[in-house]
Amino acid sequence: MAIKASIRQSNNIKASVSGKKEVVAQTVKVQAGGLVLGDLQDVETAGVSDGSVLIFNGTNSKFEVKNNIENENLAITGGTY
Repeated sequence: MAIKASIRQSNNIKASVSGKKEVVAQTVKVQAGGLVLGDLQDVETAGVSDGSVLIFNGTNSKFEVKNNIENENLAITGGTY
């Protein structure tokens, strides 16, 4: 199978593939500074401050910013360091 592909300055991708009708990108490079953690669909960064941590909430399947973490086996308090 032969694949020819080119990416032009206008970000258009052109490809021709023999033997297949589909081209799938395997690697995507993101320019530094162009993406932040809050851009991810499963990360909620509202209320972020110094000392905050991300905790996974199984109810909504998202990582959320927390300053205080408590359950029966663990207590962590974040703050300014």
